[in-house]
Amino acid sequence: MKNLFTLLFITILTSSLQAQEYQPTWESLDKRPIPEWFQDAKFGIFIHWGVYSVPAWRKLESARYASYAEWYYARVMDNKENGGYDFHRKNYGEDFEYRDFAPMFTAELYDPDFWAETFKRSGAKYVVLTSKHHDGFCMWPTVNRYKKNWNAGDIGPKRDLLGDLTKAVRKKGLKMGLYYSIPDWESVPRKLDGEYFINKKQVAKYGMSPEVYSIEVCQPQLRELVVRYQPSLIFSDAGEWLYDENFWKTKEFLAWLYNEAPNKGKWL
Repeated sequence: MKNLFTLLFITILTSSLQAQEYQPTWESLDKRPIPEWFQDAKFGIFIHWGVYSVPAWRKLESARYASYAEWYYARVMDNKENGGYDFHRKNYGEDFEYRDFAPMFTAELYDPDFWAETFKRSGAKYVVLTSKHHDGFCMWPTVNRYKKNWNAGDIGPKRDLLGDLTKAVRKKGLKMGLYYSIPDWESVPRKLDGEYFINKKQVAKYGMSPEVYSIEVCQPQLRELVVRYQPSLIFSDAGEWLYDENFWKTKEFLAWLYNEAPNKGKWL
């Protein structure tokens, strides 16, 4: 009888937590408990993979972000001080843009089932893949019109890299999460001085105003990812560049995520 009452109490508690309506305020959002699976996970795999994996080069420096090869677009290809400028032009030519790497990003050896099995054997409980890094390239066939020919479904591998790994990881009984860079270098300047991380020619050619980017790219893409892949974890990066949570509508997104996401009941 005691066990029955305990089970009933847990069921009621879980139902009440799931039924709670979260408001777009930190006071309300902070009341949401951390999912139990994450409390117990301890060890996960975090994967940085994208177009920058084609040049895959970065001279080590003592400066901040000095070992990040995924920052090739911003810290390497036009940097005359760290050898990146000469490296890029020697190997790819003077007029070779960063976006020209996309057709070369074929992922021909990509075996998500092998990856997932390796992750499971490592003892990891969850996996996180970069769905979009700061360069803006999307690792899934996004429906966003601004990302046409700048996603893995349209160019390069022409497959759903994120979706394929999501399926493989879940088959192995692991949780799947995703990384999403809140800003894109081509549209959002840095915080310190308002300048852009990349050559302004690329900003003018491919970018848009931060306001348009926030409303028409960032916010709908986050919802697209949640609805399509129902991730157990979202790692959102670099949103503090120049703009705050009000600009990015962070609280509104979290309230939607906790109240309306198709997998909201699976997070607890």
